[in-house]
Amino acid sequence: MDKFIGKWANPLDDSLLEQSARRGKQYDFDQIAEDIKEKLRFEKNDVVLDVCCGNVALTKRIAPLCKKIHGVDFSATLLKTAEKIIIEEGISNLETHLSDAMKIDELFPAGTFDKAYCYFSFQYFSPEKRELLLEKLLRVTKPGGIIFIGDIPDKTRMWSFYETKFKFYRERISHILKGKEGECDLGWWVYPQEIQAWGAKHKLNVSILKQSEKLPHAHYRFDVLIQKTN
Repeated sequence: MDKFIGKWANPLDDSLLEQSARRGKQYDFDQIAEDIKEKLRFEKNDVVLDVCCGNVALTKRIAPLCKKIHGVDFSATLLKTAEKIIIEEGISNLETHLSDAMKIDELFPAGTFDKAYCYFSFQYFSPEKRELLLEKLLRVTKPGGIIFIGDIPDKTRMWSFYETKFKFYRERISHILKGKEGECDLGWWVYPQEIQAWGAKHKLNVSILKQSEKLPHAHYRFDVLIQKTN
């Protein structure tokens, strides 16, 4: 079984949205990419990291704005699609790496990237791994660089997503009985204060951002912008 397909996503076809576990007309990769661009303000000489890049549906939209972009993902299925897109669309500055996100500091030297981001995916990491991932992102980002974590399920707004508490607890019990990862089908819910506390520990400037109302998850998700100061 693929490490993502069949575990976190069960696509009905080979479309980029289905592979990314995104269904419905409300999803617009162009709009999401524009939101990322606005927050990270890419420059032409930037070297960028996309953690959990998947099938590069978003990565390919960022690539024209920077010098080089590296996508890392542990799904061989998604990266197979990504490589097809890279060849067909002639994206010469996009390189993918089949790897666990927890090994990015083994893939790249310290201070490699001007900007790094992780979108759609932070909730798939356990509470213990989330802090470790942030520290590894910090390590591979240059002094003065920026880290962006996007589309994070907000535990303080969990009941804005679930119609009833019964639905959540049914998912939770099902995951426990089946020995599945995550506390529900979305993965894990995250408190914004958790990331703020991590940032304070490292003396970093951490901004908790509300999502644009144009985005489909704005009523229960948030974004984070982290400035590496030294």
